[in-house]
Amino acid sequence: MPNITLRAVAKSYGGGEYAVKNLDLTVPDGAFMCLLGPSGCGKTTTLRMIAGLEQPTAGTIAVGDRILDSVAQGLYVPPEKRGMGLVFQNYALWPHLSVRENVEFGLRMRKVPAAERRARAEAALTMVHVDAAMDRYPSQLSGGQQQRVALARMLAVNPTVLLLDEPLSNLDARLRLEMRAELKRIHEESGATIVFVTHDQLEALTMATDVAVMNEGELQQLAAPMEMYARPANRFVAEFVGSPPMAIVDIGPSPGGLAGSLLRFVESRPGGCAPAGVGIRPEALRFGAPPGSVWSEEALVEAILPAGSSWTVRLRVRDTELYALSYIPVEAAPGDVLTCWTEQMHLFGEDGARMSTWDRAEVGA
Repeated sequence: MPNITLRAVAKSYGGGEYAVKNLDLTVPDGAFMCLLGPSGCGKTTTLRMIAGLEQPTAGTIAVGDRILDSVAQGLYVPPEKRGMGLVFQNYALWPHLSVRENVEFGLRMRKVPAAERRARAEAALTMVHVDAAMDRYPSQLSGGQQQRVALARMLAVNPTVLLLDEPLSNLDARLRLEMRAELKRIHEESGATIVFVTHDQLEALTMATDVAVMNEGELQQLAAPMEMYARPANRFVAEFVGSPPMAIVDIGPSPGGLAGSLLRFVESRPGGCAPAGVGIRPEALRFGAPPGSVWSEEALVEAILPAGSSWTVRLRVRDTELYALSYIPVEAAPGDVLTCWTEQMHLFGEDGARMSTWDRAEVGA
């Protein structure tokens, strides 16, 4: 299938408030695109406009050379003619139909012959590993199995695009993990283009080939997951992607305390600059004797939060609270003073955009 393109797309529900503002976005053929952002950022509205359930207030939506929506030209293609499958947050399975009948439902509406319906339904259920339960009813399935049936129903009609609106939010942690792996496998096997809406940055990082971060109706960054994590475009992306979030220390006009310490270090580096903010990810903070050419400070341990495979440590560094994330046991107790240091800093300008990333491993100093 050709690329899906959105050009200058906007959506207003009246009153001058825009849910989506001047959005330019391209979903490549065969991509697994995640629309990521907090509640109210416009990601679900964007998905619904691609599906045809909402009409944009301005702009154009096209698949290759085929225009689906154009406000200027007065063009609108209804949802049933777009060749797309939509899976909602709630599974919307018919309780009185068996699993097989639920999956066949869309094919029946398209007048597909009975033998072909049965074959395609069974193939889709096999793909999502629920073929053993095809004669059961939805009430006899677990939440994860019901989610797989909803996916199979969409896959059976061979949509060119699969649109998923936070389908995993109702599942417990174990089922979410299983379904993330299943969705990634289905994408690799089917080659379908998937657009997935989520507010969970872990889902986006683990499943997507491309992540579009949105905030207040505007696209903040579009990048591959690990590129976005390593090179966030601005402060919003830096603080939203990552858990615990990146700590960004504001550098004032006459900075003292931790801000002053960080500024002096940044300015002393080759090609040093004067950022408006310095960001440090919790996992980039280390303890113990620092190697040469890194920033280091003494830190008061305020709390240690074990999580089985990792330890989150709340620190007081001069006048600022920081969090460190360690994957080895931290030999300390609240009230202890440790030396903390980092080999990586993210530098942000006055407008919030990332200026650069200082990384000791990259500069070799």
